Amino acid sequence: MAIGERLAAPLLWPVEARLAALLPDLLVFRKPRRSEPELATAQGVLLGVHVTGFTALMDRFSLTCKSEHDMDKLAHIFSYYISDIVEHVLCFGGDILNITGNVLLALWTVKQNQLSDIITLVAKCSLEIQEKFGIYHTREGQDLQLKIGLSAGRISQVIVGDEQRQYLLVIGRDVDDVQVAQRLAQANEIVLSWNCWKLCEQYMFEVEIMREDEAVKLRDMRIIDPFDFDEHFDKCLDYLPHYRTSADTLRTALELDPDSALEQTLRKHIMKNLLKKIDEGQPMEYISEFRTVTMVLVSLEFHKTAWMSHLCHLIQEAALYISTVIEKGGGQLSRIFMFEKGCMFLCVFGLPGDKKPDECAHALESAFSIFSFCWENLAETKLVSISITNGPVFCGVIGAVARHEYTVIGPKVSLVARMITAYPGLVSCDEVTYLRSMLPAYNFKKLPEKMMKNISNPGKMYEYLGHRRCIMFGRRHLARERNKNHPLLDREKELEAFQMAQRECLHQKKGQAVLYEGGKGYGKSQLLAEINFLAQKEGHRVLPLKLKEADFKQCFYAIQTLMAIFFEIDACPAYYRQECLHKQLRGMVEEPLHCLFNDLFFVKFPLSFKVSHMDDLTRQKKVKACFFQVLQEAVRETPLIFLIDEAQYMDAASWEFLETLLSTVPIIMVMTLTSTFTLCGCAQHFLQSSQAVLVPILKLATTSLLRMACWELGVVSIPQELQIYLLHRCFGNPLYCEVLCQDLLSKDVLLFHDLQKEEKNSKWETLSANAMKSTMYGILPAGSEEDQELYICTVRDDVNLDTVLLPPLLKEIAVNQLDQLSLEEQLLVKCAAVIGHSFHIDLLQHLLPGWNKNKLLQVLRALVDIHVLCWFSKSQELPAESILVPSSIKIIEQTKEQKKKKSDADSPLSLQEELSLPQTEMLEFGVPLLREAAWELWPKAQQIALHLECACFLQDLACRCQSCHGGDFVPFHRFAICSAKSCSGISRFCSYKDTGSVLTQVITDKLQLPSPQDSFQFQTRPFRSQEAFTSEHCRTEEEFLDQVNKKLAQTSPEKDMLTTKPCHCEEILQLVLSPLTQHCLVIGETTCAFYYLLEAAAASLDLSDNYMAFFYLRKASSLLGQPSAFSFLKKHKVKICQFEEAIFCCLRSEVCFNMGQITLAKKLARQALRLLKRNFPWTWFGVFFQTFLEKYWHSCSLSQPPNNPSENSKKKLAVLQQRVHCLSLLWQLYNLDTTASSRRFACLATLMQKNSAEEFANEAQVCPGLPVESV
Repeated sequence: MAIGERLAAPLLWPVEARLAALLPDLLVFRKPRRSEPELATAQGVLLGVHVTGFTALMDRFSLTCKSEHDMDKLAHIFSYYISDIVEHVLCFGGDILNITGNVLLALWTVKQNQLSDIITLVAKCSLEIQEKFGIYHTREGQDLQLKIGLSAGRISQVIVGDEQRQYLLVIGRDVDDVQVAQRLAQANEIVLSWNCWKLCEQYMFEVEIMREDEAVKLRDMRIIDPFDFDEHFDKCLDYLPHYRTSADTLRTALELDPDSALEQTLRKHIMKNLLKKIDEGQPMEYISEFRTVTMVLVSLEFHKTAWMSHLCHLIQEAALYISTVIEKGGGQLSRIFMFEKGCMFLCVFGLPGDKKPDECAHALESAFSIFSFCWENLAETKLVSISITNGPVFCGVIGAVARHEYTVIGPKVSLVARMITAYPGLVSCDEVTYLRSMLPAYNFKKLPEKMMKNISNPGKMYEYLGHRRCIMFGRRHLARERNKNHPLLDREKELEAFQMAQRECLHQKKGQAVLYEGGKGYGKSQLLAEINFLAQKEGHRVLPLKLKEADFKQCFYAIQTLMAIFFEIDACPAYYRQECLHKQLRGMVEEPLHCLFNDLFFVKFPLSFKVSHMDDLTRQKKVKACFFQVLQEAVRETPLIFLIDEAQYMDAASWEFLETLLSTVPIIMVMTLTSTFTLCGCAQHFLQSSQAVLVPILKLATTSLLRMACWELGVVSIPQELQIYLLHRCFGNPLYCEVLCQDLLSKDVLLFHDLQKEEKNSKWETLSANAMKSTMYGILPAGSEEDQELYICTVRDDVNLDTVLLPPLLKEIAVNQLDQLSLEEQLLVKCAAVIGHSFHIDLLQHLLPGWNKNKLLQVLRALVDIHVLCWFSKSQELPAESILVPSSIKIIEQTKEQKKKKSDADSPLSLQEELSLPQTEMLEFGVPLLREAAWELWPKAQQIALHLECACFLQDLACRCQSCHGGDFVPFHRFAICSAKSCSGISRFCSYKDTGSVLTQVITDKLQLPSPQDSFQFQTRPFRSQEAFTSEHCRTEEEFLDQVNKKLAQTSPEKDMLTTKPCHCEEILQLVLSPLTQHCLVIGETTCAFYYLLEAAAASLDLSDNYMAFFYLRKASSLLGQPSAFSFLKKHKVKICQFEEAIFCCLRSEVCFNMGQITLAKKLARQALRLLKRNFPWTWFGVFFQTFLEKYWHSCSLSQPPNNPSENSKKKLAVLQQRVHCLSLLWQLYNLDTTASSRRFACLATLMQKNSAEEFANEAQVCPGLPVESV
């Protein structure tokens, strides 16, 4: 259900139908009852299908490092498998109650006298399911198999919850029986409960009695005349009033008339975040996501003596408390399900729209609160067990179109269930939850390792003990230590603020406070580390303190810890603490007052008579006065500096103390905080002091960020594509840059080259280092020596940086930001993320289902206002016309006109608002990491479908701009490939369809290579006019050049400047061609990707950007899979025509020429000519013979009448044009050498070029619709 065309239908359904598809008929057709939990009993047959091997398959995936990729494959396998089973059950009239984990539960509700017939029906359904779907072979080698259990009898149903959220439960002995039958069945077996066996027509079945277990194993059905199963099936349909005979929907519940009362009832059974998306009109395929969540599984085991009605009230009470506590922490109670001994509650933190920064801590605190409540308040509770895990899961819809459920799938889901059994009676959590909660270690207890079924490496486990106050003090060290090899960048102004505070404190003898405010990762801790180093270097005494969120709840904690550090008792053993403190206080504080510090520093000085007569308030004032006195004495000897990191977590009492201290003691305080908006009142008052200075920490400049990246990687230069990768993801944030560089190193996607090592580049594959030298920065590692080895790095050819996944830390940060947006804004950001860092409004609207232009602009304005998006701007003046729509291709102009007319008719926006749109209609992301994280949330199949839509939208825009008269960047490119296209068929350009993708053929067929029938004006790159070669027969190089010069002289430059429009090919390259190659690579259309990579390389060369041309050609080389210099000897991974291979060689030759690799350039140019069926000689004799042929044989060929115009003539034009270009390149290459031999080769190249140009002119004259002046 998470993939393909199975999800297309629900978009057209009304809201009631979409709700009904998520719920069983038992709820849809249920009669209204009271709000209190009430038992309703009916007769029925239960079918339980257990998918075995699924947990083992998840375990295999969990052992790999590609968690998101594996979750995608896992969800695809399970959804595709379970959807067929769901549809089969629906065809037999079953009602899917739920799909929980890897178990499906279905119910046939009938009267008691109809049970035997329905058991026969369900048994036949089970046998067919085992026959068709009993075993599923996966590519990973882990087979999925089915275990089926059947039971029949009295089924009780109860609804628990409140008016906002309700849950359906089916309970009773027969519900337990179907679970027991499932457990007794082996793979590919069907087991009937004993009660089901007694109620059925036993003569109809071949069975094996399992007397010890009181169950029956079903082997087969006996077909005895005159028994006819079709007649029996028709008979059973009379017992099933809600059976739908139509094959379109399979359920009557999906075609009910609109009913507001029913809709309100159904809405109570669906989670809030899913309801909002349904109300928003999002298609089902847009709802599923891959994200990291925290799961809390609560297991309540009851005494067997509990009555059924009392049990329902216990579950009701537990459900209300659990849902309340979980929602306060930012989670949701996903579902409640019964098992043999009790009830389980699955809660999830971090579902779409619910992500919070501290979800692991909230989950642990909520779990402990639930644990305490259930033990203390729920009678008849035998055992309470809670387990918590954190990890990546699939959050989305699984099942069939007619019946599906929103669920979570992943290895951590299986782990959380196994932990309940392994650690009963505890609040247990996995190691990831323990680490990410950032709670003190003394709140946990490590648990012994235990074996868990089908989980090979569960990892370390911990018991959560709840919040406990421990006898300890703050952390002496700051979060970061100064790195002498990585100097502080762009923080001169911030350091100047500290140095100014030092001077004022010294001269004026007044306390000074400097507070640095900045976002997470902006380098606040690194700045404190630098200040710590500078202060200690100058002889100051520094007291550093790093606070955490939990410290905010402890009164006076910050001052308590700072003074413990001051007295040097924070690190000493407990038995020595009192003696050490006594030495520090001697001479400064009276002996009878030492006992004031007993509770504060956990010591045991004797209680003095003076202190015993003080009340609590007097004692607190006296403690503060002693602190002031001690600090006053200390600063007289040595300047004192307080360094407090993460000061936003400081308690109010500590802020109040520091404010008084600042006005009485000449001390320097340096603090960092993330935001001043969330500070308490005492902190706000502290900031208003005249002695406190708030200094904002801004993001790093672009050059500084790139310098930092070079230092992190240990190189002096990074390639341009890596620069773009970092700038688009970091936005000047040093932490992001550091984490991304470390992630790239760990993934081994970079290659390092010795800068001083001279390499003989005789092959294309060894040119990366030379290409880098043209884009080098003057960056040397800090503290480098003259003889130190210097390195540069390049990106591996087979790596696409746009699809490199974010590190988990950064992804969590970005997903937190994404979930702060509204649902409309989230959907827009997710669709924009597929397009790229920059995107056009029209393409964005193309991906948003059912959005009109007004709604799109309204949401865009909201995102621009909060700086999530920003209007795309360039340094040069914007063009007056849209750069995305060349006038030679009228693709979306009519669509735009229609949309504009419709929008004007319905729009509530004023004309002034419409005119306020920037002229470019281009936007880009303004928040780091948001695009990448939003893109990673999409399931793989939906990713491919959206990238395919983008590619189909952009492919017709991939041509030259209007001022360049349109056409391909490689002249006549599409004409030369059409023959190969017609031979191989459309499937050649739709490789995903050939590999078994579930993408529909209608969508996939959209993406094809450009058709030669597309209307555009032709052009040639090297020549202004072809008449220079047709006016007369030139026989020498001098005559040829004279003709060219005369023709160019006839053109008036002044007139051209007045009539020619500015060229926008650069924008076409950046906004169309480059994204188009990425879209094709993501969807696996390597043939199309190769085509557009050649176009992008040609466009880059036209724009004199040799490095980017090299970058695109290197990507094309990786697609071929073989060293391209010898590609004619080996078979390529991508099937390309000979003409494209020639273009590939020609473009590489031009790049090598620009890089000074003359020998390799000549070799590649010759190879291109050979592929174009023209040979260029290597020896002087060959030059002599070829010159003779060119002078005399070619003149004879020109006297022959031209061929009839045909499609082959246009293809020949492409070949001739490339010949001319290759020969022109060879002429330039040999002209660089002034030897006589090179001169002969240059003259031959000129002659061959002239002859090919004349042949080109003759062919152009016979091509219909081809204007000669454009050639």
